[in-house]
Amino acid sequence: MLPEVGFQKKNFRVYGISGKQKQLLDADTYSVSPAKVPAHGHSVTVEVSSKAYPDIKAEITVLIDRDESVRYKIGRENPDDVEAILYSNGDLEISGKGSVRNFKSDSAPWKKDSVKRLTWIDPEAEVESMDYWFTGNDEYLETLCRIPDTVRSMVETFKNATAMTSMPDMSGAVRLEDITSCAEGCIALEKAMELPGNIKQAKKAFYGDTALIDGADTTACMQLENMDSMYYGCMALASVQIPDSAKELSNICNGCVNLKEVHIPSSAQKMNSSFFGCTALESITGEIPSSCTDSGNLFSGCKFLSGTLTVSCTSKTTLSSSFSDAATAGTGLTIILRYDAEKSQETANTGFYGGTKSADEILNALKASMEAAFSSGSHITITTNADKTEG
Repeated sequence: MLPEVGFQKKNFRVYGISGKQKQLLDADTYSVSPAKVPAHGHSVTVEVSSKAYPDIKAEITVLIDRDESVRYKIGRENPDDVEAILYSNGDLEISGKGSVRNFKSDSAPWKKDSVKRLTWIDPEAEVESMDYWFTGNDEYLETLCRIPDTVRSMVETFKNATAMTSMPDMSGAVRLEDITSCAEGCIALEKAMELPGNIKQAKKAFYGDTALIDGADTTACMQLENMDSMYYGCMALASVQIPDSAKELSNICNGCVNLKEVHIPSSAQKMNSSFFGCTALESITGEIPSSCTDSGNLFSGCKFLSGTLTVSCTSKTTLSSSFSDAATAGTGLTIILRYDAEKSQETANTGFYGGTKSADEILNALKASMEAAFSSGSHITITTNADKTEG
């Protein structure tokens, strides 16, 4: 059926069945929803219901007719096996059976054409990579189909798609591992999506998305390790989820001035400038683990930081610049320095505090270096709690 055309009763033959009898119903006895064919998409589900008995209803899927503009042969082993079809209304569909070829940056065959929506991927088309599919396409608006379970990589898929307002449904993409820069520079995007559990790499996934309010749902993520610069410069970001699997967190929320609460994952290793300039940040959950070896400017400029934060330390821990210009307002922050018992047999010779230092001496030296770096207006109290085992 043609898009934006109203459904006519003459388009349907509706029968009522009673026992073994089937009778063609008069058009006045039933209603059809929706009233019009959608302007975009592969198909539409039409519901036909009885006016006298609204609970009696049936559904039918109707294909949407559109004018083709161009076809691209994209099969991997045999180019003719799979085609990408671009319609005159900007819809792009993937049709065919077999594996789909991968593309390098700027090499997608529809790169210079006016693609506005991805509306359908044939279940028999085996798409493994959607890398660079719509990179730099400032006309691209939305994805109307789910990302299939064959997809493993979506690097820069929508990078700088400045008109895109929503992310696709990725919940069924169970093999997806890499979304590096997937939606970087999507300045109209306000909400992220649910990430599937197999994701490992999300570096710069939403970098510079200045309208983004809600970060990605990472509830299912058990393997996500790299979140480097994932939300860098997302000025409107109000909520973010960080799973305990995350290790690389450098610049993850740098400059997110509307973020009020964050969680520090137990696996964190690199947190350089993670929350630099998050001027609204007040609350921290979790602890800084002893595995974190890089925390320069971690909370620099977080002037309302308050509550209590525990830091598990080793002889390699440095925190002198982690709280620059932090907790200068609000109720104040208490930092508890605790020596990691599992690291107690490390010799101080491998660390930063000289040879043959006890845990107490290392914690006191760390405390002194931090206090020397605090600004005069900081409301930060440091306590130490050496927790070591005898070798």
